[in-house]
Amino acid sequence: MSIRWRDTIGLLLVAAPALGALMLVLLAGVPNQHGRWLLLAVVMALSIAAAFALRGVPGRGARTLANLVEALREGDYSVRAWSSRERGDHAVLVAGFNRLAAHLQDERRGLQETLQLLSKTLASLDGAVFAFEGDLRLRMLNPAGEHLLGRPAQELLGLSAAQLGLDRLFAVPAGSIHAQAFAGQAGRWQVNHASLRSRSQAGQLLVLQPMERALREEEAQAFRRLLRVLSHEINNSLAPIGSIADTLGRLLAAQPTELDVELREDLRSGLTLIEQRSAALQRFLGGYARLARLPEPVLAVLELAPLCDQVQRLLDDQRLQFEVEDGLWVRADADQLEQVLINLLRNGLEAGGKAQVRLRAAGDGARVRIEIVDAGVGLPASENLFVPFFTTKPNGSGIGLVLSRQILEAQGGALDLQRRTDATGTVAVMTLPAAKPGA
Repeated sequence: MSIRWRDTIGLLLVAAPALGALMLVLLAGVPNQHGRWLLLAVVMALSIAAAFALRGVPGRGARTLANLVEALREGDYSVRAWSSRERGDHAVLVAGFNRLAAHLQDERRGLQETLQLLSKTLASLDGAVFAFEGDLRLRMLNPAGEHLLGRPAQELLGLSAAQLGLDRLFAVPAGSIHAQAFAGQAGRWQVNHASLRSRSQAGQLLVLQPMERALREEEAQAFRRLLRVLSHEINNSLAPIGSIADTLGRLLAAQPTELDVELREDLRSGLTLIEQRSAALQRFLGGYARLARLPEPVLAVLELAPLCDQVQRLLDDQRLQFEVEDGLWVRADADQLEQVLINLLRNGLEAGGKAQVRLRAAGDGARVRIEIVDAGVGLPASENLFVPFFTTKPNGSGIGLVLSRQILEAQGGALDLQRRTDATGTVAVMTLPAAKPGA
């Protein structure tokens, strides 16, 4: 039944007492004066009672639509209405309601797919993403942000930017590089921040993109270019200097003894020193040239324990102590990884004196963690440990650590130096991708 017909029937019911009274008057004649007033009062009372009884009482179809609209308001977009008739006001309302419910359901499905895509995108980013409310309380972060702060999301959400140590980053110009150490990672970061709005509420977005590896690679490229130029120019001078010194030494030896003995000895020692130093400089430059000519790694699946045993036999030092878990496999270049282990173990032996140097290796999920722990004086107060030419050793060249880190990073690994927390000394921490035998 349409709304128009239902309203018409309601009006007829309200008018029914008056119609009944009219029929009574027509059939029975005009009553006396008291009867007329009594009849009028009864008709008015019945009409008012019928009007109040029908007011606000919707039909069954209207009640159904009201319940369905309430379901939409609660977020249930799967409900649908049904009409027994193809035409009429009720059918039009039902069709419009169903179109609205289907549209809202499609909108929710699209929103859910968008949120899933956004979640997967944020999870795959290397950069840490933080979304803050207007009062700078953390509302959302991605897995990289959890790793950066060293705590799970459930412990971080709701904390202020000041409590997280991120408030000062909003004062850093957007797009600039900023160095800062966090609980989970230290390095240089590209800082970006912007305002955002959600549900008419203002907020702040903070993105920290790790730049340490990219900057190191840029520095390494510049260093390689510099080395090529210096090696070419210096070797062009050192080669003839050494050759001339050798020739003059031979001529001096062939001369008669008319020269003063002391003068002859001074000339000979001077020429020998020139020749030795030119050769030493050539060897020195040759060592640095290795950085510029580092070969590409030949990656293979290796068992770590036999490789460590081989390194221990090569060094043959009683101060070395190895603790390697069984069944550790890594994807690496065997020759280059062996050289890195030798370099770092020798550094530990030189720094620790007679103290033991321990190598510990264990699995860490998708990575293998190797630690070399010495008992030396610890790390110097400098940020230049991985800068070429920088060394704290009297006769050091300053390329060992740089070369080791470049080798590991070329194989998907990393190298970091940390201070020991239980005693004086240094911990060299290496990580490499884990692998399965036969992969």
